Amino acid sequence: MPLEEDTGEPFRTLSPTERVPGFRVRTTGGESIDSTELVGKRPFVVVFFATWCGVCEMKLPVLARALEVVGGDIPVVSVGVDEPDTWHRVDGYLARLGFSHPTVRATDFPRFSTAYDPLATVPAVAVVGQNGYLVDYQLGYGPSHPRRLLLALRVARDIPRDAPPLLSRPPAADPASSPALDPIDDDEAGRSPARQ
Repeated sequence: MPLEEDTGEPFRTLSPTERVPGFRVRTTGGESIDSTELVGKRPFVVVFFATWCGVCEMKLPVLARALEVVGGDIPVVSVGVDEPDTWHRVDGYLARLGFSHPTVRATDFPRFSTAYDPLATVPAVAVVGQNGYLVDYQLGYGPSHPRRLLLALRVARDIPRDAPPLLSRPPAADPASSPALDPIDDDEAGRSPARQ
């Protein structure tokens, strides 16, 4: 079992007004992921799932589609919360859903998992801007999630690296006038007007 590496910062969970917590984890494929290469440098996504989670089967393809539409090579850390008795299903499950991102076992990295999914809920998606702050956090799945994911990924990609957290500045009088919040059409969100 890999050991979670200490990042030197006190333990804390996600907060919309602070930079996201640092982490060092190792994927099931042996790849090291160090937050010092991500936080404040590029946008990234952390998604928690389980093979037994029916809602995850809806959420992961929506996230994959949103990442494809937005483009820009946004790194994703997928975190499987399956226990040893179901872990053997993870690779096939992700392949079936078309979700091919590095996977971390939540049980191997409890500090990281608790920091990014403090409610231990699946699915959970944290979208982090290139400024190092949380842009959106989604639990479960709802009708607004495809559109919100597209918007959050675009904001995460386009927000300046030196920008303060989104919640620390007053809301714009007209959110549509913000350059980071460009319009999302229904086809991009995975819905066509005919299916509404």
